[in-house]
Amino acid sequence: MSQRNVSLSGWWRFWRDPDRSLAALLLLLMLYILVVTPMYGTPLADGGLISITFSLILLTGVFATAQYHATRFGIVIIALMAFASHWVHFVVGGTIIHLVDTAGAILFFMTQAYFTVQRVFREGPINSYRILGAIAGYLIIGMIFANIYLAIALVSPDAFRFAPGVQINEPPLPELVYFSFVTLTTVGFGDITPLHPMARSVVATEALIGQLYPAILIARLVTLYRRDP
Repeated sequence: MSQRNVSLSGWWRFWRDPDRSLAALLLLLMLYILVVTPMYGTPLADGGLISITFSLILLTGVFATAQYHATRFGIVIIALMAFASHWVHFVVGGTIIHLVDTAGAILFFMTQAYFTVQRVFREGPINSYRILGAIAGYLIIGMIFANIYLAIALVSPDAFRFAPGVQINEPPLPELVYFSFVTLTTVGFGDITPLHPMARSVVATEALIGQLYPAILIARLVTLYRRDP
């Protein structure tokens, strides 16, 4: 076997390893949230960078959580639906298609959050990859709420009030991703304010989850990791 084939085989084994895929999922989520999304509206992002990164998240999420045949089929179907709706929106555009795209992302991230947490807290020794997976689950929660906010904004454009001087994209994807993680971490700068009753209810829910998730789940994982020989 050639050195190239050995290298490709090694990368494929790494990619398909569920624990290591959790680390790869975390890396892609951080790239998407902190680097790619803020570039929304620029030629590079509009050229498909956001869509490509999102597609990689879908692929990695499937490898990270579809451990059993019973769940693999369902996860793959949901990922394919999210993938198709996202690229149709990228090519065609339009508010209705964008809503379908956002709904597909919400469904995928909700499914991903459930199976990621299930994967992280399965029986067996706690390793560093599983702690990274728990952090990935936290970021996935932020993406769920970011897409919910985006859906609300698409239906009701006045659902959020932006402070004077805040640069707003149309639609405000990077602003709402930022707002979601500010809410999840309960920082609350106040530069974006929910006005719609549904938006306020969702914000309160996210803030509550943002307090409980790291305090209960991630803290317990770290404790178990320290006890593990």
